Amino acid sequence: MTLYVDVLFVVNFFITYLLLLLTKLFVKENTKTARLLISSFAGGSYSLVILIDELHFLITALGKIIVSAVIILIAFGFKRATVFIKTLCIFYFSNMLLLGVILALWLLFKPQGIAIHNDVLYFDIPARALLISALFAYLIALLVVKLYNRTVGKNEIYSLTIFKNGEELHMFAFADTGNKLKEPFSDYPVIVVDGSKISFDAERVIPFNSVGGEGVLKAFKPDKIIISSGKKSFETDKVYVAVSSVESKDFSAILNPEIINI
Repeated sequence: MTLYVDVLFVVNFFITYLLLLLTKLFVKENTKTARLLISSFAGGSYSLVILIDELHFLITALGKIIVSAVIILIAFGFKRATVFIKTLCIFYFSNMLLLGVILALWLLFKPQGIAIHNDVLYFDIPARALLISALFAYLIALLVVKLYNRTVGKNEIYSLTIFKNGEELHMFAFADTGNKLKEPFSDYPVIVVDGSKISFDAERVIPFNSVGGEGVLKAFKPDKIIISSGKKSFETDKVYVAVSSVESKDFSAILNPEIINI
C-alpha cells in the first residue's frame, strides 16, 4: 500500500481528536478546544514517525508513553500528579475502546485500504467513507462512556475550580442531594471542601444540622468557581465554600445541587 503523508497526518489528527474528546468526557474536565486541536496536531505529527528510521525510539513502549504524556499535557495541562496519571490511563482506555471498535469493523467487513503499521492506523479510502466509519466508532464509544457515567456516578462527579485572591484550586466534587447548606445572610448555596485542600481565611460561619448533631463550619466567599462535566461548563460567584473533612478518594468537595442550577 502506498502511504500518503498528508492522508496519514490528517487521519491520525482526526483520530487523536476523537480520543481526546472521549477522554474529556470520562474525566469530566473542561478544556479549551484550541488545546485539543494543538494536542491533536501533535498526535498527527507523531504518526509520521513510522517514515523516519532515525526516530525508531519513539515507537517503542517507552517512546509511546512519553508521546502520550505530552499529548495529555498539551490537552489538559498539569494540576497534580495523581490527576495527570489518571487522565493518561483514561486516554489509553479511550484508545483501546475506539480502536477496538474500528478493528472489530475491520475484522467483520475486511474493507480494502485499511492498514495498521507500528500501531499507527492508516486509511486509504475516500474521505466520506473514512468520516462515516470513524464517527460510527466514536458514537459507539460515546454510548459506552454515557453508560459508564450512568452506572458509576450518574453524572454527579464534577471538575471544580475555585478562584480566590489570584489563586486557583482544582479538585473533583460530588453533587450530594443531602447537602442543603446555605449561607444565612445571602442565601447562597455552600460547597463543602476538604480542609486539607484549603488555606484561605474564613469570613463566615455556616450553621449546620446533621444526624451527628449541630455545629458550625468556617467558610469564605470565592471570587468565582467553575464547575464542568464533559462538554458542560459554567461559572458563578454566588456561592460560599465551607471547610470540613471529606472522606473519599474520588472527590474532595461536596456540592449543594442548587449550585448547578444557578
